[in-house]
Amino acid sequence: MIHQLYSEPMRWTILLPALVIFTLMVAAKPAQGQGRYLERQALNEAPMLFLNANYSVMTPYGVLAERFGTGFSAGGQVEIMTWPGNWIFGIDGQFGFAGKVKENVIDFLQDEDENIVGRDLSISQAFLQQRLVSGKVVVGKLIPLVKANRRSGLRLALGGGYQFHWIKINDELKSLAQIEGEYKKGYDRLTGGVLLSEFVGYQLVSLNRRLNFYAGIDFGQAFGSSLRTYDYATMQSDNRSRVDFTVTYRIGWCIPLWTGTSSTDIYY
Repeated sequence: MIHQLYSEPMRWTILLPALVIFTLMVAAKPAQGQGRYLERQALNEAPMLFLNANYSVMTPYGVLAERFGTGFSAGGQVEIMTWPGNWIFGIDGQFGFAGKVKENVIDFLQDEDENIVGRDLSISQAFLQQRLVSGKVVVGKLIPLVKANRRSGLRLALGGGYQFHWIKINDELKSLAQIEGEYKKGYDRLTGGVLLSEFVGYQLVSLNRRLNFYAGIDFGQAFGSSLRTYDYATMQSDNRSRVDFTVTYRIGWCIPLWTGTSSTDIYY
């Protein structure tokens, strides 16, 4: 039996906003001591280098929704935030996985019971998985919402880069000779294209440096086409242009490096 990989993404679309609200409540506790507060504020108001890690729930739309269901992604950014302008410049990389695969690219290998007999005459345990990889350059701006912390507030960003996605056949028993070596390229429907994105959310860089995160929604549009010359399931080439849309609910953890009040001081 060919197994599809399922998940419960809707649960995370509820838990993530709740987590953000709880974190904001914790971060809202004021620092103790005016002197210490001013010191922390000075450290906060300087150019910063951010190393970020994030986790997301990713929902496809358009033609991408015909291939994949809702899944997850993980990634990271390296960013510079200027001072006093709060401009953001960085690079971003994402890896998408675990979504339901709607296009059964090996159905023509199955018998009437949806089984595939492997080379050792046993039933194959192969199943299909979603894969997506993207890389982009990001330009954005942080708009402070309170004077007490000008490093926290509304985060807006635009991105541009490249995105790949494909169907991975996970053959756990290594029994399918049909998908080995170069033959695998006839099944995976590898697709690539230019990626544009828009992010809107909230970023917090706390004065006590104990809590630094961002959360929001990333909208993606990838303009691409198939990168394979032939597809075994359809027995033809896929020359269509496509636009793949994604809406990603993302939360990220930040490791900010403070430059401090002089160019020689760096605080972790």
